[in-house]
Amino acid sequence: MKIIGFVSYCLGKIVYICKKLEMRKLFWLLLLLVALFICVLLIRNIPYYTPAEKLTGINVRHHHDDTIRIGYIGDSWAEGHKNINGVIDSIMGKATGRKTEVRTAGISGMTSKNIYYSFFRNDSIRHVIEWGPDYCFVVAGINDSDRKMGKYYYKENMRLIIELLLENHITPVILEIPSYDILSSYKRRSRQVKLQYLISMLATCSKMDCIADYRNVYKDLIKEKGWNDSVITIFYNEWNPNGYKDDRGLYDGGLMHLNKKGYFVLDSCISDKITHHLSSQRFSSNQAF
Repeated sequence: MKIIGFVSYCLGKIVYICKKLEMRKLFWLLLLLVALFICVLLIRNIPYYTPAEKLTGINVRHHHDDTIRIGYIGDSWAEGHKNINGVIDSIMGKATGRKTEVRTAGISGMTSKNIYYSFFRNDSIRHVIEWGPDYCFVVAGINDSDRKMGKYYYKENMRLIIELLLENHITPVILEIPSYDILSSYKRRSRQVKLQYLISMLATCSKMDCIADYRNVYKDLIKEKGWNDSVITIFYNEWNPNGYKDDRGLYDGGLMHLNKKGYFVLDSCISDKITHHLSSQRFSSNQAF
């Protein structure tokens, strides 16, 4: 991130100096394009844009009681869920007749790469995983798309996250990247951060509004790995088809995060999907006999 900031600063200075010297517009434009081209070639290979490397060392507990345990982890959407209590527990309890426990841990600003590494390096998130949940809801990719980290970056990190959960007999419940006002998010940034995002767009071949592209590579990942039956996906149109423009008022003022009502709608969908998965498992078990 420091390298990108330095590059952004240098490019800004180049433009400023060229304007001060009153060079012809074509000359300083070409100079800027050449500088950008060189920077993109360099930036594409820096660690900032590379996916996480596979790690080991998680010790997950295994339970032998009837309690349904659900982890809820991720970025700021998970962090904001810490103060939302009882929705999933209540719905799941009534639907299944079983005790349900939910543990939440999230850190604002994390990309999918940060989230994967937090399984090993962040105590709060690591504890949720090692607690041994039956299901783990993961919200990741919002910051990937906002910062234009690249489709490959997002896809590979999601592969690592899902594989880690499956290897430890935890059913992943993945939130497809939700709708949020990605254009307003860009407009709120400082001039330097805006330039960083533009450089990232060039370096990763991302569009300004790249949410749909990231959703598509996630779907490709699930199909390629044959995970349709192993991974539960909460698709955006299952709980919030109109996104931040929904007239139910599910988002806060910045149109990037959920409010209390939004969490209730999302948690209700999570509960329904997990309940359906539990029912299908029971049906499959009965069919086997």
